[in-house]
Amino acid sequence: MPPIAKGLILAGIAVVLQLVMELFLIRPLIGMSWGAAAGLGIAGAVVFGLYGFFVGWKEAYDFAPRTIWAFILDVSWSAINTTVGLVWMIWCAIRGTFDNTTAEAKRRGVVLFLGKDAALPGADASTLGTVMGGSWMLHEAVHVQQARIFGPLYWPVYLLSYFTALIARAVTFRFHRIHWQAYGRVVMEDWAYNSAPDGKADPTSVDVGPTILWLAMALINAFGVAVLLAPIPGVGALPAALGLTIIPWWIGLIVIVVYAAVRAFFVASDPDSKAEAVAAAAASPSAFA
Repeated sequence: MPPIAKGLILAGIAVVLQLVMELFLIRPLIGMSWGAAAGLGIAGAVVFGLYGFFVGWKEAYDFAPRTIWAFILDVSWSAINTTVGLVWMIWCAIRGTFDNTTAEAKRRGVVLFLGKDAALPGADASTLGTVMGGSWMLHEAVHVQQARIFGPLYWPVYLLSYFTALIARAVTFRFHRIHWQAYGRVVMEDWAYNSAPDGKADPTSVDVGPTILWLAMALINAFGVAVLLAPIPGVGALPAALGLTIIPWWIGLIVIVVYAAVRAFFVASDPDSKAEAVAAAAASPSAFA
């Protein structure tokens, strides 16, 4: 099939999904007027239609059932994350080179830009939404899959996990590498580092056991975030529709805080923190990471 035909098909899928979502799902969910929903639907159709045309025309996604399903999630359930990725794509396009030859990126529906300057400073690769800049890394591809699973809850879960981990370090006066120590305890980073550790014999597939474990941990955090958001008009519309308003909001806060407090007793998952913990243990068996 010609690349331009693939682009037109994906663009058509995106346009239809956006109009249906805004008019028949989001409008009644948050009580929007028909006019506002139509305006939002048209804007979404334009943005994601162009995105669909680009990734189809440039063959960034394999034209296979699994990848088309991933695309459907990207322009519907995970549309917020994909929008963030489109902004990130500007940085990557300026500082890197678009790549559609990496088979794993295409199979997983990841828009890849190669070049060390396309990643955030100090990182080998960085990913927002479906866009990865730097070099191909399975760790980063795990974040793309996380966004597809958790959709609009992905960033609230990630950021609250980071800030509660940061607070857990601060209240115990452990300020050494506080950002990285908190980062290495973010549930989504725990998941990515442990399911796709450095030096895997097979760099194309994740480890199933850690993936299931950290998916469960992420679901616990997502439950806490959903309960916390449920009473907020608009933002909490989806959790409210699922009936989570019957649970007091502070239960959600307790879940998130308790998780962070317990997680603080275990070594952070990023390689630097693990190496530091091993060195500290060797120097003093009683050392606390």
